[in-house]
Amino acid sequence: MAANNQSQNQHMEFFINGFPGLHEVQHWFLIPFSVMFIVASVGNLLVLLVIVKEQHLHEPMYYFISILSSLDLITDIIILPQALAVLLLGTYAVHFDVCLLQMFFVYFTAAIESNVLALMAYDRYIAICKPLRYSSIVTNTFVFKGVLLVVVRCLTIGLPIPILARILPYCSKTSIYNVYCEYLAVINAACAHTIMSDSYFLILLALAGLPDATLIGLSYYKIIRTALKLKSNEAQQKLVSTCSSHAFVIASFYLLSMLSIITGLVEDKMPAYIRVLFSFLYISVPPTLNPLIYGIKTKEIRRSIIKRCKNYF
Repeated sequence: MAANNQSQNQHMEFFINGFPGLHEVQHWFLIPFSVMFIVASVGNLLVLLVIVKEQHLHEPMYYFISILSSLDLITDIIILPQALAVLLLGTYAVHFDVCLLQMFFVYFTAAIESNVLALMAYDRYIAICKPLRYSSIVTNTFVFKGVLLVVVRCLTIGLPIPILARILPYCSKTSIYNVYCEYLAVINAACAHTIMSDSYFLILLALAGLPDATLIGLSYYKIIRTALKLKSNEAQQKLVSTCSSHAFVIASFYLLSMLSIITGLVEDKMPAYIRVLFSFLYISVPPTLNPLIYGIKTKEIRRSIIKRCKNYF
């Protein structure tokens, strides 16, 4: 049965139709999302190049930021140009395998970003709560092993997503109501479902999202406790300044993630375009905000960017 489905799907195309119910006006979204795409691409590339070029930024925390910028650039390249084409043209045809590959990268990069945010929270916890041991705990080896473990973990939990979607039977002409190949939108277009295909998204959240969010919550709980014990207002302000950029990134990532998940699970109780909107915001807003937050709130990166810009202009 699965072999027959794969044979039928081999030459199939998905027609991505954008915002259901808003086809007549969705082209107006093209301007703001094009600006977001430009800001995200230029901003992440600039942050990444500054970290690579500036020797004094070759430290664990900036390595993590450069990984986030790389992930955001991947999202920009793979998702946003196609999304903009859908908004402009109204519909966009994508080959079945290309759609599955895009779907894998969406969730693979999102899972890595969640893991890296957890590692960054642990990094801030060690830096603030155990500063004397920071250099011996958070080393380049720690970063390398942590990132390697993250990639293996995310591959393990991300690979089943396109596999589960591929074995489902689809009609010869299948429409997806979204601006990219989102998992729930793709499997909803299938002619039949399986228990695993319907439930794996929740399994993914339990395997990836919940442990990462728990580690981040524990780390910041310890950080807040340490901050409250400080008697100096200046020391408290310095601590808040140190963690604020990371906290903003975490808030934007997980808030939009939760909104995207919730609207996806209760899509029958609200207009379909609301789910698509939050799904699109989830993959477009964090890549736009992250370089702005780190470029403005992180003093060393901000100074390096200003210095580089002065040299060129």
